[in-house]
Amino acid sequence: MSSHSHPTYSPNPQIIDGQFLDQKKLMRLLKDVYGTSEEGKNNFRVELRLNRYRIYPLARTTSNLTEDQIEDCRAIRRR
Repeated sequence: MSSHSHPTYSPNPQIIDGQFLDQKKLMRLLKDVYGTSEEGKNNFRVELRLNRYRIYPLARTTSNLTEDQIEDCRAIRRR
């Protein structure tokens, strides 16, 4: 039996409009902001539904991505 517990993610995701978003840039940003565990697993979970990303950081994390960080991940910038 494993002694590892499952990570607890925030119940309140940050929701980002997925239109024109570069997935590779977003994933790189999320890894930079939230990091990875000692086992190499991401400290966040991402769901994509109806062209919206729902980002669930670990429960102990209190910060969200900023609008500037999100805009930097867009293939086409909004005005």
